[in-house]
Amino acid sequence: MAHEQIHGDIVRAGTPGVSLQVILGFLAIGLPEALLGASWPAMGAGVHAPLVAVVGIAAVLAAGSAAAAITAEPVARRFGSGRTVDMGVALTVLALLGFSFAPHYWVLLVFALPYGIGSGMLVVALNAYVAVRSANARITWLHATTAFGALVGHTVLGWIIADGADWRWAYRTIGLVQLALAVVLAAGTRRWRDHLTAAQMAQLGETPYAQGDWRHDMRRPHVVRTLMAMPAAVAVIVLMFATTSVEQTTMLWASSYMVHAGGMSIHTAGVYANLFFVGVVAGSVVAGVVALKVRDVWMVVGGIAVLLGAVVLMVVPMAGLWRALTAPVLLGVGCAPIAPAVVHATPRLFGAARTPAMIGMQTAAVSLATLVSPVLFAGVERVSGSMHALPWYLLGFTVIALAAYARVVRVARLHARGE
Repeated sequence: MAHEQIHGDIVRAGTPGVSLQVILGFLAIGLPEALLGASWPAMGAGVHAPLVAVVGIAAVLAAGSAAAAITAEPVARRFGSGRTVDMGVALTVLALLGFSFAPHYWVLLVFALPYGIGSGMLVVALNAYVAVRSANARITWLHATTAFGALVGHTVLGWIIADGADWRWAYRTIGLVQLALAVVLAAGTRRWRDHLTAAQMAQLGETPYAQGDWRHDMRRPHVVRTLMAMPAAVAVIVLMFATTSVEQTTMLWASSYMVHAGGMSIHTAGVYANLFFVGVVAGSVVAGVVALKVRDVWMVVGGIAVLLGAVVLMVVPMAGLWRALTAPVLLGVGCAPIAPAVVHATPRLFGAARTPAMIGMQTAAVSLATLVSPVLFAGVERVSGSMHALPWYLLGFTVIALAAYARVVRVARLHARGE
């Protein structure tokens, strides 16, 4: 990380870092991302399932995403990034439309599997593709596209249900939009270029402790054990798990916190909880501008600092709605720059050859956190007997993220000095 280049020289050296295909791919990740939690009260009633049954669907989604993340590298190596993205989007289309016609809960479980697999394939293929081609600012803006897609999907779902329509029409609508994206992406499959130029590989050779990786094809396979034996690999995965825990717990429990700890009405709390997505989008746009001048290390540290500030704001007694308006936005802003900075730093930390497999491991950690952390908080809330435990729960994961990243920075500096 000490020698990272963030001003787009890799992009100028060869293949463009951002194309319409890449942008649409990141949008396709986001559109279905926030639907399950927001739609489940209506969906669960529609298939006669209890409230807790959403955990089963979430578990299948997470398992599918994690499995796809770990195995996405050989798939991309066999079929190329473009076809891998096409397959991922096609699977999410199948799942969304399947959800919209599902008559029973078990059918939802069946379609949750391609839902998760498609999502995992998309995340790994797209992030691995841009990590070795784009500056941090561009990667951050691409993640803003994903956040925007999640905001759009969440908002469309709310509008359709609030208008009195069945939840199935919300999934059907998003599924058809996703289908349109799939058609456009499939039409441009040949525009993807997985081959790196000599200049790009030489640029990526300036990594802190993977000096020779640029001599190999970037799609060379690496086993999990080899990856985890590398310095800082575990710390990076812990960092991703912790920050995702903050993000996913906030997404699932923010409304309940505002109702039970903030005294809001259910309708008002739902509106304010949407501010988290607004914070992620706005934070990603701003972070992209800042990343033009600031290194990855400070992007991550800055994001963690904002998360700490948001948690402090949640526990400080304050009259009025100012805290309710500000805290969700700050949590979104704090989450926004961390994942893009980690993606950008991955080839510089571990080498271009290991990037797809390493991003797969990071995505698997994200999938695990998506499943485990919100459910774990349900246990914490039950034991404590109060939603007031939420800020302290978020604080715990934020501190873990800070400690993990301190380890990453320390290892990077040691290897930069040749120690």
